[in-house]
Order: sequence, then C-alpha cells, then structure tokens
Amino acid sequence: MVSFILCLLPALLATTNAQAANLNCNLCSGTAASCQASTQTCPVDKAKGGCFTVAEENTLDGTKTTSFSRGCLTDYNSTIKDPVTVTLGNGKYLRINTTRCNDTDNCNSGTLAVPTGSTTVNGLQCPTCFALNVTSCNSQITPCTGDETYCIDFIGTIQNGSATLSLAAKGCATASTKDIPAGTSLVSAFSTYNLTKVTSNPAEKTPTSGASPALGRFSFALYLPGLTGLLLVKLLA
Repeated sequence: MVSFILCLLPALLATTNAQAANLNCNLCSGTAASCQASTQTCPVDKAKGGCFTVAEENTLDGTKTTSFSRGCLTDYNSTIKDPVTVTLGNGKYLRINTTRCNDTDNCNSGTLAVPTGSTTVNGLQCPTCFALNVTSCNSQITPCTGDETYCIDFIGTIQNGSATLSLAAKGCATASTKDIPAGTSLVSAFSTYNLTKVTSNPAEKTPTSGASPALGRFSFALYLPGLTGLLLVKLLA
C-alpha cells in the first residue's frame, strides 16, 4: 500500500503543478459596457502567456468606430506595451491602448480608455496616406500634432471576421511605434492588423513658412544701392 502511494505521489504532484500553471482570463469583445456584463473566460499557460485588454478607436472606413476586448495571450511578449496612435491624413486615424497581466486569474477585468488625440501642432511633419487592396499609397506631407513625433510607414493586412484586405499606410505616430517589429499583429475587438513591413523614424521639423521670401527681400534691399550705382555708371559711360 505504501509503495502504491509513493508511486502515485509524483503523478499527483505533476497534475497539481499543471493546474497551477493555468491562468484564467476574461474573454469578450464589443464595447466596454458589454464586456463588463460578460462572464466568459479562457485558459492560458501562465508560464508563457497572460491576459490582455484592448481599447481601440479608428476612422479607417470614414466613420468613427470604437471597440473594446479582453482575452488570452499565448505569448505574453507579443503585444505592444504602450498606447499607439497613428494619424494617416484626410481624417483617418488609428488609436489603440493595450494592457496585459499574468499575476492572478481574471486580472484583465478592469476598464481601459482609448488614447486621446490632439489638434495642437508640434512643429513636426510626416508623409500621410492610407489605402486598401494595395501595397503602396500616394502620400502628402501633413503637420503632426500632440505626442506623435515619429513617422510610420507600414504595409500588411486587416482582418475583419472572414474578410482579409491588404493595406498600405503612412502617418504621424507616437514613439511607441518604433518598437513594433515586422510580423506584429495588433488585435482589437473587431479587427486584426498583421503588419508585414514596418518602419518608424523620428519626424522631421516643419520648415518655417516665409523664411526664404523674407531673406530674398532683405538681400534685394541690401544690394539695391549698389545696383543703382552700377546702372548710372553704365548710362553715363
């Protein structure tokens, strides 16, 4: 009997440890209000994964869409740590806020706000554009605002349910985008953005308007007396 218990003990301990390694996360998608009412959960391996919460707002289809979601991460390091905002010009923008945790069950039960935008010009500029079903887009230079101090250029796909479309975009972005590697997937309640190519570099300063014309007027006024004198000498010669 003692021998049987000793043989069974390692199996019992292994089962207990396996159960202890699992983490339950809240699972929902839709709006913050609908997620508060949700009681669904998903299990994840605590050693590798964790729980996430995402709040997103975008105007990529021409109308403002806000979404909220919670779920399980199979890879705890696969999400962006800091808020991301990208302004793509012509009224189009993407704002995503993500949090993650793996300390306790249902640690992603809190609420999360969408990153706020800004209309205050910050003295920087970037090429901006957005297009679907293409691998490049025609950009125009746009002043950046708020804390969007980087220029981002990316191509990839956007997946909504069973529909997948290719996309290309350029815009003003927060510094958090510099840590996004190619192959990253940004997941929201309604969409998954798979970025196959991403570059993000510090934005250039916006040229001071009127500097060159003012310099030209100054230079002309400075040399006007000399030019007049030369003209008189030529006429009198």
